[in-house]
Amino acid sequence: MSVTRLIARPMLAAYFVADGIDAVRKPQSHVQKFARVQPLLERAGVPPVLSADATMLTRVTGAISAIAGLCLATGRRPRTAALTLAVLNIPVTLVNNPVWQGGDPEERKDRLRGLLRGLGLGGGLLLAAVDRDGKPSVGWRYHNFVDHRVDLRDAKAAVRAEYEAE
Repeated sequence: MSVTRLIARPMLAAYFVADGIDAVRKPQSHVQKFARVQPLLERAGVPPVLSADATMLTRVTGAISAIAGLCLATGRRPRTAALTLAVLNIPVTLVNNPVWQGGDPEERKDRLRGLLRGLGLGGGLLLAAVDRDGKPSVGWRYHNFVDHRVDLRDAKAAVRAEYEAE
């Protein structure tokens, strides 16, 4: 692992670990943010089962976020952890920064900043999710295997033909 990855992964994961632990230990502030957007979710057709127990949903989401953040920070299944965090980041960013809701211009500006910050973190997570740590992709390895197999078969045939000609 490169030094950049060694430093960057924990830096990227720190926010999600801290926020996840906070959501598990003190879910009320997170639940209040969720309550602000709950009517919109109901109008959008989100099943009420998801919002029936907002405290439990907050704690479960927080636990998943903290665990995935720790996995990303420590390098255990970092691509899977980053993808998990990227998927979780979308609804959390929207719940925490409801730009579409009214308010004074300064509050709306802060929400827009938060939304853009969340999008930036999501982009970083997507980059971390596709980072192969310098290793080639499975598709490349398969095509390389097929190419070398064809070359090996041709070389064997040439050697066989040379011995048969003698």
